[in-house]
Amino acid sequence: MKFLRGLTKVAIALFVVWHMSATFMYSLYHVENVPVLAWLYEKRPLIRPYVLATSQWQRWNLFSPDPLRRVIEFEFDQKIDGSWVNVYTLNEKNVTWFQRAPELKIMRRMEDEKMRPLQKRYVEDFCRRNRIPEGAEMRLRKRWFVIPRHKTTQSTAWWQAWEPNWKDTELLQMTCPALP
Repeated sequence: MKFLRGLTKVAIALFVVWHMSATFMYSLYHVENVPVLAWLYEKRPLIRPYVLATSQWQRWNLFSPDPLRRVIEFEFDQKIDGSWVNVYTLNEKNVTWFQRAPELKIMRRMEDEKMRPLQKRYVEDFCRRNRIPEGAEMRLRKRWFVIPRHKTTQSTAWWQAWEPNWKDTELLQMTCPALP
């Protein structure tokens, strides 16, 4: 009886590991220059029948018929010798893959005017992490553009020639607090 109970526990544990691994692997997207993720992505056809049969197939970050079209980034500028100089750009390219979803979600929430306390806290944290001295003038700017949507599919040449129309707005100006 003890053996059967132990065998049942092992079987349940193996099933949970399998289920979590299959769901994770199926939700991955192709990632350039990350060999492990690319290898896992190639294994999707093996787990596809299981994932579809158990209805674990939603990819919540796309909302497919109407995907996000706005590209956003935040610019951290410091006033040096009387003029603003960009010291850091926060966007999807410089956030690690495992931190991308929460960081970009914070970015999108932060752009609202009602989020001044969050913006202030974010710049304070930026000053602290980057050891920017107390009293340094900082500015937070939002830059964005919208990817166009067309009724008909555009050619590859059209997309290669297309340039985004960046818009820019200042969110906050403040001075860095004292370093701990």
